[in-house]
Amino acid sequence: MEYTASPKPQLSSRANAFSIAALMSSGGSKEKEAAENTIKPLEQFVEKSSCPQPLAEPSLDSQADFGAGGGSPSSSSSLCTEPLIPTTPIIPSEEMAKIACSLETKELWDKFHELGTEMIITKSGRRMFPTIRVSFAGVDPEAKYIVLMDIVPVDNKRYRYAYHRSSWLVAGKADPPLPARLYVHPDSPFTGEQLLKQMVSFEKVKLTNNELDQHGHIILNSMHKYQPRVHIIKKKDHTASLLNLKSEEFRTFIFPETVFTAVTAYQNQLITKLKIDSNPFAKGFRDSSRLTDIERE
Repeated sequence: MEYTASPKPQLSSRANAFSIAALMSSGGSKEKEAAENTIKPLEQFVEKSSCPQPLAEPSLDSQADFGAGGGSPSSSSSLCTEPLIPTTPIIPSEEMAKIACSLETKELWDKFHELGTEMIITKSGRRMFPTIRVSFAGVDPEAKYIVLMDIVPVDNKRYRYAYHRSSWLVAGKADPPLPARLYVHPDSPFTGEQLLKQMVSFEKVKLTNNELDQHGHIILNSMHKYQPRVHIIKKKDHTASLLNLKSEEFRTFIFPETVFTAVTAYQNQLITKLKIDSNPFAKGFRDSSRLTDIERE
């Protein structure tokens, strides 16, 4: 005697609305919407500004003004992977040519550079150490400036660490480029007077390997080499917005000693040791009670 499986009972439209599948899908969409809204308005605007579609005009004078412009970054028709500020240097105006930028803690950067600097990237985002800190000279005390940072690939290669040689070797062609992002310093715009008196620190920059990141972190590929860049843009008096970053009056500063390889775990043990010894927040790792006799020596 043959038995046939009875058909699944059909739910009414009202019952279907309260089914587990429906509830799970609606919950997921709410979580996704909440995640999309966590990206800061300023970072939303900068990321969208690289795309060719027309933009609203959010103000750069206060964070609050950005909320109205709004819109999640997912609304862009496509992800832009080209740097938002050109990689080829442009000839600055006479006024911008006078501006100088110095890297603070250069001695520390030099120590890491000699070993081959590595920066950890994680899904949730990891802060950089050493931190990019710069000071400016030659700015107009009466003018306003926006200070930004981005990180661009050094080349189109992928690397691997050869432990027996304690060196990085080319492992092939680079992975596909990731969405380009700029980190606008949260205290921008600065007055020239402020820039002459204080150092600008990018300690809040976070690096991630999450291509779907919605928090404004800089997205990088692991085992690739990168160059951080610092940009200063003069804020025009007649407008409160940056409609096209590539047409603005700006200077770009590059410090070769800040080149690093993005990794998900440190490859060179000397880099690990130097980070522990140099980072004031790594006190727990320097606690001698946690070290073996060999490590202590």
